[in-house]
Amino acid sequence: MASFLYDAVTETACTLKLRALTAQSMNTTTRFLGLLTCLALFVSGCSGMFKGKGASDKAVAEFHKLYNDGKIAEIRAAADSKFKNAASEKEFSDFMGAVQRKVGKVTNTSSAGFNVRTFNLTTTAVLQQNTTFEQGNGNETFTFEMNGEKALLVGYNISSKELIMK
Repeated sequence: MASFLYDAVTETACTLKLRALTAQSMNTTTRFLGLLTCLALFVSGCSGMFKGKGASDKAVAEFHKLYNDGKIAEIRAAADSKFKNAASEKEFSDFMGAVQRKVGKVTNTSSAGFNVRTFNLTTTAVLQQNTTFEQGNGNETFTFEMNGEKALLVGYNISSKELIMK
């Protein structure tokens, strides 16, 4: 009888150890899978952000090229529908015409900062530029939304003392 009791106690102790090891193994596996999921979400989110910055930099360069060439209608035509709905073609043309008359063509621009974020599967990039024109300086803010691999203009703002004073 003592032998049977010993075997039952030993078996119960072994079963409890096995259950504890199994639970610990499951916790480790769960943590590992959670970490992999977080990493996958981080990498997929960042890839859109990296693409957003690069595409937006190219879009700023294209904006300045079209601006210097006097192709204001083409800037608006390439923009997102949100941009087009914010102002009529005539309003945008008049505004950019005033910028061209008062400060002239872009001679140099440099990045003053950027913010790229993805929310609800939409990547938005905001680029701030310190821009030198022929007749003054300005701080430009460009807002883009990614559409595939292309950054589409949804907002443009320029702040320049020369625009006000001239």
